[in-house]
Amino acid sequence: MMVTGFGVTLAVHATGAFSLAWYLLTLGFAWSTHLMTHFCNEYFDLEADRANSSPTSWTGGSRTLVDGLLSPTVSLASAFVTLFVGIGLTAVMPTLPTRLLAVSLMALAWFYTAPPLRLNYRALGEVTCAAVLYGMGPLLAALLQSDQLSPLLLWCTALVCVLQVLRCLIMNLADIEGDRLVGKNTLASALGPARLTRLYASGQATLYAAVLALAATGELPPLVAVAQLACAPVGLHVLRALYTGAMADRRKADGVTFWASMQLPLTTCGTIVALLADLALRGTPAPAEWVAVAAGTTVLFAGWLARTALAARRRPAEQRAAERAPAVGGQAEKA
Repeated sequence: MMVTGFGVTLAVHATGAFSLAWYLLTLGFAWSTHLMTHFCNEYFDLEADRANSSPTSWTGGSRTLVDGLLSPTVSLASAFVTLFVGIGLTAVMPTLPTRLLAVSLMALAWFYTAPPLRLNYRALGEVTCAAVLYGMGPLLAALLQSDQLSPLLLWCTALVCVLQVLRCLIMNLADIEGDRLVGKNTLASALGPARLTRLYASGQATLYAAVLALAATGELPPLVAVAQLACAPVGLHVLRALYTGAMADRRKADGVTFWASMQLPLTTCGTIVALLADLALRGTPAPAEWVAVAAGTTVLFAGWLARTALAARRRPAEQRAAERAPAVGGQAEKA
C-alpha cells in the first residue's frame, strides 16, 4: 500500500488528478506480485534457508518450509497462482508502456531467486529488489494515473530505490554465513562486512547531501526535503550498529535488520504526507478521495509500525529466556 500510494501521490502532485479504479488495479497487482515473490523465494531459497542457523525475524525466510509446516510444492504452486493473477491484471492495463513495465517487473521479481537467472545468487539481487519494489513499482503506479514523469517523481523514486539497495545489503549481511555454505553469492557476500559498512555509510551520506542540495536549489519542495531528512537518523542508527559489531549478536541483529527495513516505509510515508501538505499550501489541494485513501494508508502503517516495534522490543527478552532455559534444566537434572 505504501509503495503504491507513493507513486500515486507523486502523480497527483504533478497533475492534480486521481483515478480510484487505476489505483485499485495497481494495488491488486502490487499485492499479487509481492506475494508471488515471497512464495517463489521460499521455494527456491529453501537450501539456503536450511543452511542458515541464525535467522532474524526479517531475514532467512519465513521458516515455514524449513520447519516442515508446508510442502515446498505448496509454495511453488502458490507462486504460479499469484503470477497468473498478476498477468491477468497486466492484460487490462491501458497502455503498452504500462504493460511492458508490469511484465518486466514480474520477470525480475520471479528470477530474483528462480533459475536460470537466480539474480540474488549472482550479486544482482540487491539491485533487482530495489528496482522492482521501490523503482518500477512507484513508476507503474504513477503511469497508471498519468503519462507524465516529473523530475520530482524521478528524484523521489531514485532516493527510495537507492535506500532499498542499502537495506538489502543489510538483509543479506544477516544471512551471509548460510548463503556462503550453499554458494549463494549475494552482493553482501562479495563485498564482505567491512566494505559493505563503508558502502552503506557513503550511500547514506550521498543521498542526504543530495536532498540538501536539491532543496537549496528549489528543485525539492521544502516540506518534502524536511520529511526525507527526518529519516536520516534511522540510517545513522543502523550505521552505528554496524560499526559496533551488532550484526554478530543475533539479538542485536534482529533490531538492526528491523530499523534498516523501516527506513524505507518511513521515508515513503513522510514524503506522501509532505507532498499532500505542499499541495494544500499552494492552494491546490489533492482530490479529497485520494487524501482519504492516503490518510487511511498512513494510519494503517502507523498502527502496524507501533505493534511491530513493540514486538521487536520484547523479542530479545524472549530469546534470552529461551537460551537460559536449557541451562536451568540441565542444572536441575544434575541436582
